[in-house]
Amino acid sequence: MASGVVLARDVDPIKANNCETKMTLHCVNEVFASIFKTGIVTGNCCIELIGLGKFCHDALIKKTLENPLFKNNDTSVILSRGAEVWNKCTLVSKDVSPSPSPY
Repeated sequence: MASGVVLARDVDPIKANNCETKMTLHCVNEVFASIFKTGIVTGNCCIELIGLGKFCHDALIKKTLENPLFKNNDTSVILSRGAEVWNKCTLVSKDVSPSPSPY
């Protein structure tokens, strides 16, 4: 018998929360580089990251770590860097306002 109920394990939380559409590609690259390589996150990208939300930020990091290309990364180091970036951005976003629209 078919059911309209979707099991929780079948739902991709990243897609369900539109996590992949909430930041510009530029800021995605900036945040990624600061967590998985070396780099800094600018104030405007911090604002986008905070707008993305902690749930999506954490989910995207965990999803990236599941990719075989990143299997050699130290998970605890990456999660720590992700937390550092988030914490820095929460402070920065309080001090920085987004650029006003030219329109």
